Amino acid sequence: MIDMTTDDVIERERDRAQSYVVFRLGGEGYALEVMRVQEVLDVLAITEVPGASRCLLGVINLRGHVVPVYDLRIPFGLPVDPKPARAPSVLIVETEAGNDSEVTGLLVDRVSDVLEFAPDEVQPSPQLGLGKTTPFVRGLIRHQDAFLLVLDVDRVFSVLASINGGGV
Repeated sequence: MIDMTTDDVIERERDRAQSYVVFRLGGEGYALEVMRVQEVLDVLAITEVPGASRCLLGVINLRGHVVPVYDLRIPFGLPVDPKPARAPSVLIVETEAGNDSEVTGLLVDRVSDVLEFAPDEVQPSPQLGLGKTTPFVRGLIRHQDAFLLVLDVDRVFSVLASINGGGV
């Protein structure tokens, strides 16, 4: 019989590695907790919606459900590439608003890996001066002589909601 105290359990949970979906956007590497991503799709067809916000690329049919797809480049302030060299990917992410949840797609350039990192490998988000932090970055992970920016997807949805006038 294993006799573990609550402190032992908490310590084991704290040391447990977390999985991240690694993707590229605008030449940078990003990481998003795998628990936030339901699936990754290759972009097949996106139906444009007239009069939609500028962030909304359109909607896709996901097994009979209408799923809005947003371009992460717009809230990030990155230039939009109208003709990408490679077909982009869509991260299907579940958002929560109060007691409701909604499935949303986020367009990225390319999904490359699912990797595990220990909690102590995630460094805090950098200060940009005047006490401000980067708005969409929750932390940094050193990986292959570069950094992966750990995406704060809740802040992304908050900004998308404000751009859309309330709802994502």
